[in-house]
Amino acid sequence: MVNLMKVALIGTGLIANTHAQALQSLGHELLVCVNRSQERGQAFAQQWNIPQCSTAFQEALSDEIEVVHICTPPALHYEMIKAALLAGKHVVCEKPMCIEPTHAQELAKLAQDRQLIGAVVFNVRFHEASQHAKAKLADPAFGPIRLIHGAYLQEFHALPDAYSWRYQPELAGPMRAVTEIGSHWIDLVRYWTGLEVEAVSAQFEAFDPERKLREGVMHRGGEGELLKVPSEDVAMLSLRFSNGAIGNVVLSEVSHGRGNRLELEISGTQQSLWWNNEHPYQLHVGEKFQGFKTFTYPFGDGFGQTFKASFEAIYRDIELGAISPDHTYASFEDGYRNAAVCMAAMRSSERDGKWVRCE
Repeated sequence: MVNLMKVALIGTGLIANTHAQALQSLGHELLVCVNRSQERGQAFAQQWNIPQCSTAFQEALSDEIEVVHICTPPALHYEMIKAALLAGKHVVCEKPMCIEPTHAQELAKLAQDRQLIGAVVFNVRFHEASQHAKAKLADPAFGPIRLIHGAYLQEFHALPDAYSWRYQPELAGPMRAVTEIGSHWIDLVRYWTGLEVEAVSAQFEAFDPERKLREGVMHRGGEGELLKVPSEDVAMLSLRFSNGAIGNVVLSEVSHGRGNRLELEISGTQQSLWWNNEHPYQLHVGEKFQGFKTFTYPFGDGFGQTFKASFEAIYRDIELGAISPDHTYASFEDGYRNAAVCMAAMRSSERDGKWVRCE
């Protein structure tokens, strides 16, 4: 049985609620939450029965805290993670871990040197069907992987849309679709296959770089304050993998009717496999001239359960004091590899799709 830990939660936005629910369902003790708005922080603390709320990040680094969960916008992650590690805390961070790959690499080494667990919340790994997909790809019957393709489609940034931190580079960083949703797709490919993305050719498109803000909502035209939004609504990435396989992915935050569709298809020399998280309990495997079989895994419990399962895995290693060789969650090293792919995509888009190595 995992020992119960004393936890601090940084940020009290939407995803922080999912963290709080999963942590409390596992019995861990949320001692403090931090938000720059005292009013919003107090409301969150009251909702989750957290005894202390603060606007000061240092309150999360007190001696009694063992684990820090970071649920802030990504441009703030580096400084917060570094401070927590230097204070001797294990860290669980929302994706993406960092914008700059060099920052993520530095933090991965710092966690290792201080024998602390650093984890990134790529929860999609923990759908039950996802775990089975990884096992099927490792089976020799699948054959060496040759082709990887898919998409991650959402509708939430189609206009009109509320103006939020995701449109502010000082909080979100210079990217949006690639880091916000593409990072999940990239992580899932790496996790399932064990392959690395070696190089990227990318095209980014910001369809409405100038928008009008009225009463907190962005519009395509009309009256209102002029806003400039240079970050991408859509990205198309071509990929080269470490075993010679090729692939591509479409990332869109403006696809109407798509609440949350991550889809991934992988073809080997003997079989193909595909899955999407709009139908998370079903995994499809095909063979030449035999059609395909659908495997159903009915006991998963959807989005919230993936967080609980990921935290269970992370906290097992926190108790052990070391990353297990067969760990299933994303480590800070995974966070670094992911950041390298995202940054290579941005550099490629700036060079009109020129291939850029992921370093």
